[in-house]
Amino acid sequence: MKSRALCLIFAVVTLPLLAAESNETISKTFPARQGKVVLVDAGPLDLYVRSSEIEEIRVTIELTAGGFGQKQAAAWVEAHRPVVEDSEQTLRITAPDPRGYKLLKGVIVSRARVELVLPPNVHPDLSTSSGAMKVEGEFPAGNPLRLRTASGLVEFTGWAPKIEARSTSGDMRLLASRAIEHLLARSASGEVWLTGGARVVRCDSSSGDVYLEGLLGPIGITTTSGNVTAGFDTLAATDEVKVSSTSGKVRLTLPPASQPGGEVTSAKAEIRSVYPGHADPKGGRLELSGTGARLQITTSSGRIELL
Repeated sequence: MKSRALCLIFAVVTLPLLAAESNETISKTFPARQGKVVLVDAGPLDLYVRSSEIEEIRVTIELTAGGFGQKQAAAWVEAHRPVVEDSEQTLRITAPDPRGYKLLKGVIVSRARVELVLPPNVHPDLSTSSGAMKVEGEFPAGNPLRLRTASGLVEFTGWAPKIEARSTSGDMRLLASRAIEHLLARSASGEVWLTGGARVVRCDSSSGDVYLEGLLGPIGITTTSGNVTAGFDTLAATDEVKVSSTSGKVRLTLPPASQPGGEVTSAKAEIRSVYPGHADPKGGRLELSGTGARLQITTSSGRIELL
């Protein structure tokens, strides 16, 4: 009972101290000529982008800070306000680096978000540092559509003909509404996750897992310790599937009636395959005997499964 009373007293005392709040909302529209580049570096701000059948570019910036004093809250908003520069060829939105400001310590509640609504004829190039990125819709002029982050989560739902997704430690989740023509994904420790398919995939990861579903053609994947899971809906006889991993596990699900050829090698781990081939009596190597798509799967200590 005593501890509950102390909590109530603390809440009553604290509420007035947190009353200082600063809010700012900026809404602007910009012309959108064919092929115009929308270049966004949102830094620590969250970024939300969606496509729509409109004729202009719409930008909304929301900044909110609450703290122990109005001066600190206002300084936080000032330090995080993005710079917006528009020209005929490019719309550039850049969030400043707030580390040089000295009045930010008194802010304990904050919210910062950049929202864009884009017509289909512009070319988005999007990045954050620690802010989350969420992109929705179809971007036919995104060739490529670039999605980059350091540690923020990237979520994409929709379609673009070509996507380049890069991350240091942030996960990347791509939910394609139809098959992407070409996907390039690179990550250090972040997870790469794709559903909805792609016709060509190139993926490099250090310790992040790679999960790809609905694949329709050749892939090239390199990881160090990340596990690789890939499912194919179709593979032509001329396609190549290349996966190289050090200690990560590799699991591939091929289309029905596949007759893969190529070579599967794991120096220290088990190889399981439902497809015929010639196993090395000394272990660690399987030469597939099919005449279909060619597989080149190599691990040092990770298990390999072909289903």
